[in-house]
Amino acid sequence: MKKILSAILLAAITSSAYTQKPNERLTRLEEFMQKKSAVRISHRQLNCTGRGIEHQWYTWFSEVTSKTPHFNFDEKISEAARQRVIESYDSINAARHQRVVNMLDSIRLTFALLGKDASESYTYEYHKGDIDTIKYTLAFREEGDTLLFPPATFTYRWELVSAREIANFDYSRGYDSWQEGNVEKGQYTHLYSIPNGITWDDMKPFDIEAFEAQIEPVLKSFKKLKGAKTYPVYWRHDEGFKDEVSKDGGLIQMTESSKKPSLGLTTGTHYFIPAKHKEEAEELYKQLIALAYDYINNHPEQPYRYKFTSHFSYINLEDVVEGVDYGDDDDEYFLSCMFDNDGYHILSLRNKGDRWVPCDYAILKSYINGEKVYLKGMEPKEDKK
Repeated sequence: MKKILSAILLAAITSSAYTQKPNERLTRLEEFMQKKSAVRISHRQLNCTGRGIEHQWYTWFSEVTSKTPHFNFDEKISEAARQRVIESYDSINAARHQRVVNMLDSIRLTFALLGKDASESYTYEYHKGDIDTIKYTLAFREEGDTLLFPPATFTYRWELVSAREIANFDYSRGYDSWQEGNVEKGQYTHLYSIPNGITWDDMKPFDIEAFEAQIEPVLKSFKKLKGAKTYPVYWRHDEGFKDEVSKDGGLIQMTESSKKPSLGLTTGTHYFIPAKHKEEAEELYKQLIALAYDYINNHPEQPYRYKFTSHFSYINLEDVVEGVDYGDDDDEYFLSCMFDNDGYHILSLRNKGDRWVPCDYAILKSYINGEKVYLKGMEPKEDKK
């Protein structure tokens, strides 16, 4: 299996590197932000626009620094002790702000150095008192690439037609009354496209059966682990039924379809592996995503979205592979993974219409228009009779 995995990884790397690589300065910036600033860089590969293979790097951060902290001190506390608490609080806020400053310095330098080499660039900064705004854009074009809307005053984003590479950064700092302090927010996006000569009209539907056959050997290995189980998935909502993603709603995720809005059916298989198999589960996960990546790179004629990951996501259900619907009657496909305190979850799903993920999906036998049927022995205490 290790030899097969190595071959798959090599093939995946080779197939994705048949043209020049993304800008090296931007790549180094992303590595710096992830390692030094502890922000998570999300990297996706897409083939669902008819413009070739697209890579997207994205991160978002937010830090809060209170200017006037409020404490409910006991009247008996000494002034010296009170001051030490405030100074400690101020020290934490100063450290948070410094992390942002370090990141801003690196971003500012990178965009400034690349500005002279870019086909087009845009820079805007405003600073007054505790209010800061920064907006940067870089675009790198090759012959034949076009941009739909060049930036005007105070506009920093372009709508892409076929620009080969583009990077955006947006930052703001100001007082937030709800947070009772200064809030610093930043959003960074880097897009890079690789033309492959396949237009949308030349593409074919995502082959769900072929993809499932590709990953089946690893799923069988998961099922061999002691205590591993499989459950059927059946989530359905009919037209006219309403549910929502909220504290009192029944959903954790809602994805609308442009083809058949307001109704949906999701079916498939839920694989569960107990938490005690941590090492085996993580090792098998690497094999799973390698097989998935090998499939999409060998089928550029099929529309997909792929998220680069190295391990199971904690709590949040991540869509590692999405087979995008191509025709009006085609099903979508989702390979979704996560782990919680109980263990590891892998969902191989077909979807038609809107996709609604119910809150208790991990312990549900079915969800039909809000009515939940739990797996035997997994009912919440209040539902047990």
